Amino acid sequence: MSLNLIGAIMVPGFIDSHVHLIPGGLQMSQVELHGVNERDEFVRRVKEAVRDSKPGSWILGGGWNNDLWGGALPMTWWVDDVTPQNPVWLTRMDGHMGLADSPALKLAGVTNSSEDPNGGTIMRTSTGEPTGLLVDSAMQFILPCIPEVSVDECREALLKASNFALTRRVTTVVDMGRCYPGISVEFSWQDFSGF
Repeated sequence: MSLNLIGAIMVPGFIDSHVHLIPGGLQMSQVELHGVNERDEFVRRVKEAVRDSKPGSWILGGGWNNDLWGGALPMTWWVDDVTPQNPVWLTRMDGHMGLADSPALKLAGVTNSSEDPNGGTIMRTSTGEPTGLLVDSAMQFILPCIPEVSVDECREALLKASNFALTRRVTTVVDMGRCYPGISVEFSWQDFSGF
């Protein structure tokens, strides 16, 4: 049997050999900072998320890349004015650092006297004040404070991410689980428990 493609190109389904499918699906419902190229837009998106959230609930998101706005790293005071009642955690696009606002730092117990963990850094001002940026294993101060995602939320995230992959003609993925800097490999497949 032959198929006339009328000049179109046919390719097999693509395979992505390194994804974090459930975290990717969860991120689709969070503050999207990919492509943001100025501080005002960064703050506007966080402010918009706060407006749609209950006081005390976590504002999560990520994808920011400080290289797009000239290299200056974000600081807690960028968002503290718009998030006084909400802890915030926003990861950089490479997953090696994140920004926490003052309420999140307080919940995590990160202060001037906190010590850098092995393999991580608490970024500080010249006076020793934490800037809100936590690098690599220092992210472990914040991550345990973030409420666990329910099985239903994981299932919804898996469906969102799978549907998105299919729109890009990705038919097969190799999921790396919860394998991030600072996370124990012991829990790498925890996202798939309960399915």
